[in-house]
Amino acid sequence: MEELAWNAACLRLEDYLRAHAVEPRERLLALTLSILAEAKSAHAKAPGLSPLECTMRLASEKTDAWFSLLAGDPARSARARIAYFAGGRADLFLEWPLPDDFITSIRNAGIEAGPALEFQSLIRRELDYGAMQDIARETWERFSWGHVLSAFALWLAIFFAAWGIYLKFFQ
Repeated sequence: MEELAWNAACLRLEDYLRAHAVEPRERLLALTLSILAEAKSAHAKAPGLSPLECTMRLASEKTDAWFSLLAGDPARSARARIAYFAGGRADLFLEWPLPDDFITSIRNAGIEAGPALEFQSLIRRELDYGAMQDIARETWERFSWGHVLSAFALWLAIFFAAWGIYLKFFQ
């Protein structure tokens, strides 16, 4: 049962690292195995945690620490995450020391909203149904109960005529 739990932890860890765009496959496997080995030793010290919880907690802590170190300031680690994904250097994930040009580009990255981003008010506006709304309004304005009653009378006459024909020929 313990082996199945470690297999699940390994799969989840691989997915976590893939979400951080770790490439190539050899690097992904090496990171997975090193973090898994650390998680197993941490799990031996704290057996109250499940292997999955222990592995993912360790991976998350290592990732957060790496981004904080990369940013130079823990308060700017979120900005470093964004710059890392925009930079396209996934082969450097969780590596240290890093090339100076990479650290400089991450720390000096500027983040701006694109030109298509418009902030709008969240005040409720009436929906515009276009031509369908105009057609429905005109139909409702021309509506009268006289038309409904005449149509009902017509269908009632057709029903009684059909019923009369049925009774005449089938009884």
